[in-house]
Amino acid sequence: YLYLFAKGFSSADMPQWLYNSVFMPFYIYQTAMLFIGLYLFVGKVIKAPFALAYIVLKKFKTTHSVLERFSNKKTVKKINYSRRMFIKSSAALVSGYAFIGSTLGVLNSDDYEIIRKEILIPGLPAELKGLTITLVCDIHSGPFMRENLMREYVEVINDLKSDFIFIPGDITNSNKNEVHPFASAFKDLKAGKGIYGTLGNHDYFSDPEYIANVVMNETPINLLRNDSKIISVNNKEICIVGVEDTRQSGANPDPVLMNYFQSTMDNTRKKLSESNLDYNSVPKILLFHKPYFFDIISKESPQLVLSGHTHGGQVVLAKLGNINISFAGAISKYISGIYESGKSTMYVSRGIGSVLLPVRVNCAPEITQITLV
Repeated sequence: YLYLFAKGFSSADMPQWLYNSVFMPFYIYQTAMLFIGLYLFVGKVIKAPFALAYIVLKKFKTTHSVLERFSNKKTVKKINYSRRMFIKSSAALVSGYAFIGSTLGVLNSDDYEIIRKEILIPGLPAELKGLTITLVCDIHSGPFMRENLMREYVEVINDLKSDFIFIPGDITNSNKNEVHPFASAFKDLKAGKGIYGTLGNHDYFSDPEYIANVVMNETPINLLRNDSKIISVNNKEICIVGVEDTRQSGANPDPVLMNYFQSTMDNTRKKLSESNLDYNSVPKILLFHKPYFFDIISKESPQLVLSGHTHGGQVVLAKLGNINISFAGAISKYISGIYESGKSTMYVSRGIGSVLLPVRVNCAPEITQITLV
């Protein structure tokens, strides 16, 4: 922690041997402690009502003597001994499971999946059907996403040969200097019809202006900073809209963010009108970092919303149908995959980066290729 603090939480110049021999075991240990802490916390929550009742009953003379006589019975002592042995055994098993699971979660945190999806856009002109989009987000260039790994991702993305590449936010993790290894790796990104991105909440943790300038000047990524771009493909127009995020991470509507969104959509409507194009007829793809507000943004009827932010939960304890048991799942119903609201469809990517710790459990990093139909 002292090393990371001294380096501004950037591992850009950390020797690979140091990262592998010191930091990887450190991250495994921290992840195991997180799991064990969660186990102990749940146990305390379950025990709390009984412990509280016991404390209260011992305050009264009558109930205190009854509890003492009950506790001193041989059968009860035997049960208590068995309970203590069970707790010791279960604690050992949980600790072992935590360390094994943490090791696998950290070592496999970069084992990405390529997801291919067809998304129906009602009324999509025949000339635009078959357009391909590569969606990659939540890169989090920083301690857990080093330049050599980002270069590998760029090769994979380029090999997909999509018409468009979209990056809806969280280019960096927490430090503005993390944009430089990102730019060095992503300067080689290629797409036939354009590469577009927006800033996410993590890009606001230090200096968004600095990050934006580096991205726009040193990479082929066109940052849409609360702006839109009308593109002609096969003599048919499609509109790419990008709304920036704010520093906040929560699921409560942010007035600043909602103002960004509404003003951007109003300006997009104006742009289309000035080009003699009908707002409702031109397909609009919206890059919007947080998926939490889909019910609100769908009222402006963007045909496709591309989002991220959640990391798909990153550490998913279990999946029960559409229920995602994770910290992200406790905040919102929009975690990963396809959702629909009104005339809009949203795809939420699990992203490729990690935050807090470089661990993924039941939630592999994701590069998505979408085909419009």
